Amino acid sequence: MAITAIIDTTIAPSQLQAFSEPLQLMPQQTEETRNPFSAFFDAAMGMMHDTNRMQLETRQLQFDFATGRMDDILAVQMSMDRASNALQFTTQITNRIIESYREIMRMQI
Repeated sequence: MAITAIIDTTIAPSQLQAFSEPLQLMPQQTEETRNPFSAFFDAAMGMMHDTNRMQLETRQLQFDFATGRMDDILAVQMSMDRASNALQFTTQITNRIIESYREIMRMQI
């Protein structure tokens, strides 16, 4: 038994959007007043924004492929792989940061 689905493209959104507003980065600072944490924080936030952007692009490609606007399955698969790798990398970095924080908190002063 074959399962089929009908997608009404007249009411479907043409662009997918993020569910929430991006987090605000720390206020801009000069090189003299910028501390190492703020540089690290800005880099981490940039990585999260890039991962989110890749996820949204992948969803848009999947939607376009499902609605017949695009027929390049290879581009969809490559985009899915890139987004998956970026998410795994971001998750691993986040886990390492949390573990480092816990280790610092366990230190005796």
